[in-house]
Amino acid sequence: MKQGLLILVIFGGLVASCGTSKKLESANAQITQLNGQVSQLNSQLSEKDKVIAELKEANEINSRDAADCRIAKEEMRRKKEKLDKELAARGTSLEEIEARAEKSVRNLQAAGCEVDYKNGRFHITVPDEFVFGSGKKEVLPKGREALNVVAQVMYDNPGVTTTIVGNTDTVSVRGIADNWSLSTERANAVVRVLEDLYNINPKRLTAAGRSKFNPVANNDTPEGRARNRRIEIIINPHLDRLNEMVQE
Repeated sequence: MKQGLLILVIFGGLVASCGTSKKLESANAQITQLNGQVSQLNSQLSEKDKVIAELKEANEINSRDAADCRIAKEEMRRKKEKLDKELAARGTSLEEIEARAEKSVRNLQAAGCEVDYKNGRFHITVPDEFVFGSGKKEVLPKGREALNVVAQVMYDNPGVTTTIVGNTDTVSVRGIADNWSLSTERANAVVRVLEDLYNINPKRLTAAGRSKFNPVANNDTPEGRARNRRIEIIINPHLDRLNEMVQE
């Protein structure tokens, strides 16, 4: 009897122990699963913190950029006011200069010239035959009339200077030393018309020649050579003082 009772006690203990072991294994498995979930959540949280930090940094940069833009805008407004006051003292304004420039361009184009605006300068291209006879260096009557438009630009804008540049094709002209001579003598002839006929102060005029070395078209065709034979008139606003003011 006692022996049977002992066996029952031992069997019961084994059963209880087996149940506890399974519960422990189950609990450990849950803990391991939960730890994995916690690790995953921590990783996600770290990524979100990184994104939040990047957004904060971007926001700070944008705020600084916006502040810099406001400062730059205010500085530009201040400089424009200063320029307008300086120009007003000369009896003009930026708006008036722009309006005059547009009017001058229309007049020049109507006279058969090509007009471009590059680096703050007006570049006027006058076809060779419009100003000179074939192989000649004397300005034709219709060329003198065309230069009236250039003179008017200089009358309207007393602060500008003008450079006259002669250009030729690759063909030599009989009776002329070389194309250098032809290009410079034609530029000189235009300068003399502006000075003598239109009373432009020669201090505002410069003559130069580039011979055949500044082509805008192929010299192998008659059309290309005709384009290369040209006078370039470069009108340069005298804005030294205004440029100094912009830097102040």
